[in-house]
Amino acid sequence: GLGVSMIQISGTPQPSLNSILVGKMMLQNLPSVCVAHALDPKPGEVILDMCCAPGGKTTHLASLMNNEGLIIACDKSRKKMVGARDFFQSMGATCIIPLALDSTKSLLEDGQSWKSPKDMVASASSANKDGLLNVKGFYANSFDRILLDPPCSALGLRPKLHIDAQSSQELSKFAEYQRRFVRTAIPLLKPGGTMTYSTCTINASENEDMVMFILSEFPSMKLVPMELPGLPGLPDRGLTDEECQMVRRFDPCDEGDTMGFFLAKFVKSS
Repeated sequence: GLGVSMIQISGTPQPSLNSILVGKMMLQNLPSVCVAHALDPKPGEVILDMCCAPGGKTTHLASLMNNEGLIIACDKSRKKMVGARDFFQSMGATCIIPLALDSTKSLLEDGQSWKSPKDMVASASSANKDGLLNVKGFYANSFDRILLDPPCSALGLRPKLHIDAQSSQELSKFAEYQRRFVRTAIPLLKPGGTMTYSTCTINASENEDMVMFILSEFPSMKLVPMELPGLPGLPDRGLTDEECQMVRRFDPCDEGDTMGFFLAKFVKSS
């Protein structure tokens, strides 16, 4: 392998933006910014962010919605969600409800007692130790839009000068875990609703192959184009040429000079 030590940064030194305009501004890389614009949330809608921590994309959604509506922000790590809650509060994003909830288990099956997410939140009690609401899940057809950015192999993060050797079998575990999120997300999405799927990896089995899984297993889901920067999807992974043009792949080796990332957008048929 090749190790690289950075000894000098070319150009004029730039000051850190940490602690600058706290509550008014946050830094995001380009692919992450694209996710919220792809989802295109509207004021008054009910949104689910299934794996929100640390909360950058969630807060971007709140901004695009003018802080009007309801965003349910989940992560199974309670510690992460306490930190995310504090971040949301610092940004004044009052439309976000943070929950320590495993999204793969968030679909409630008892449809006879259907309640809206707003009603579920309004009737929930809060935990004594940290104040997070106790919500066990939501009913089918509850959300106008869903942002699904599940845990992944993170092979697109940079600078990543050392990557632990991972067998194809180990990488496949990420894809199987991601399919569990998908199987929960699609029933939770309202007919006519929009879902984005994104990862910070360059591994095709977690990207193009996942798009193929969604299209083949869920006929109600339609892949739709996005007017956003990025490269088309990889060929020879089952997608048609037209479908490859609809997804967005960001490559660290491309002239765009971004992290590795993948983004796809779906609409659920009415």
